[in-house]
Amino acid sequence: MNYYQISHHASSQIGNHEGLLYLQSLCQTSGKILDVGCGEGTRLKTLLPAGKRGWGIDPSVIAITKAKKQYPRHYFRVGLGEQLPYSDNNFDFVYSAFAIEHCSDPELFIREMIRVCRPGGRIAILAPNYGAPSRRSPNSIESPYNKFFEGLVFDLIPRPGLVWRQVTPQKKYTQIDADTTWEPYLGSLIHYLKPACRQAGLTIEKFSSLWNLEPETQNPRHLIIRKLGQLEIRPFIYWGPQLFVVAVK
Repeated sequence: MNYYQISHHASSQIGNHEGLLYLQSLCQTSGKILDVGCGEGTRLKTLLPAGKRGWGIDPSVIAITKAKKQYPRHYFRVGLGEQLPYSDNNFDFVYSAFAIEHCSDPELFIREMIRVCRPGGRIAILAPNYGAPSRRSPNSIESPYNKFFEGLVFDLIPRPGLVWRQVTPQKKYTQIDADTTWEPYLGSLIHYLKPACRQAGLTIEKFSSLWNLEPETQNPRHLIIRKLGQLEIRPFIYWGPQLFVVAVK
């Protein structure tokens, strides 16, 4: 199974995924919708109600060619999330699902999502929470112990900006997210969005690290962290397997 077959299969599934269900509900009620990092288009098709048209953008010519062929109803084009080819205040709902971890500049990626969103509209980001102190991406070469304690220090004394670790993608796609370039972290994203929200007039409507997606484990340390996270005790509330944020402009 190649990359786009894997993407197609994963993007056609919603199940009981809290973040995807929320995205789907927003797609049901929003007007003009943009998927930033849409890949081969299946996610947009899955989330939108039947008969509704959406917009999708992705840097891959191969992905967009497939998207146009598979889902001709929607408007797909090649482009970067860091340089969206749309005017200001253009969309009612702008979302990115499992794409920002592959971009070249996540801060610019987020600013562009905010820019093209209309006042009263929403932006949403869903991604692996690889930057959490107890987690790592497939491309991480950092000591897990160093990462854990440095992450604890960050949660106690946050630094300004979007403090995500940059990693080097693997030359061959041998496993899921082998092409990851950044390790997103919910705690840092929330800290970054607060001043960005004030500047752009955003209000954070919902956030979660989706602890309900955590697989069962017998590791005592992981069990303790998961229990603290599920009890919404900070900073462990930010340490779940994925990050999900929705903000209203």
